[in-house]
Amino acid sequence: MPLLSMAKDKDSLEKKFDYFRVGIDLSKVVASPLAKDYNTYEFTFDVHYKKAIYYVADVGFGNSSVENTNMTFTSNNAFIRLGLDKTFFGQEFKGDMDNAFIGLRYGLGFVNRGAATYFIQDTVWGNTAGTIPKSNFIAHWVELGGGFRIELVKNIFLGWNIRVKTFVNPKKFEQLPPAYLAGYGRSEKNTAFGYNFFLMVGFGKKR
Repeated sequence: MPLLSMAKDKDSLEKKFDYFRVGIDLSKVVASPLAKDYNTYEFTFDVHYKKAIYYVADVGFGNSSVENTNMTFTSNNAFIRLGLDKTFFGQEFKGDMDNAFIGLRYGLGFVNRGAATYFIQDTVWGNTAGTIPKSNFIAHWVELGGGFRIELVKNIFLGWNIRVKTFVNPKKFEQLPPAYLAGYGRSEKNTAFGYNFFLMVGFGKKR
């Protein structure tokens, strides 16, 4: 009986978590070499739970620099976003994976900001220069997004989405915000917009 019960539980899980995909954000691959003050790369993983629900994990890393006459510093961070996507439409045929979706994520960014050097020019009191110590902290944000995924050939997908994001702990960025926070965007903004263009490979059973 215990073996029969375990077999039933395994079969039930396989029916729920039956298909998963991994992918890379092509838009970041293209944009990073062209950007002057940052580099970033993002990857995604999703698994079909049941019917219209996918569980999703996005991960990535990046670095950025601030260089002007008054301030110079660099920063780098890695991030993870966890959430789910809900699709809108039913299947047109068995194994149909093309669909529009809306999604919700919670993001964590592990930020390492290096020491900053500053220079303040004052013709009255004299110029001032100094150093602000380095800092490590965690950024928290939530985001809402929507988009579409289409299967180009068997198990190869293209997917795009747009996102609106807002910090949960914006006070961390009141002093010396990084030029760019991987997974979020321009961190001097409490609310940011972004997009992804994922190339994905799928594995498992289509139902």
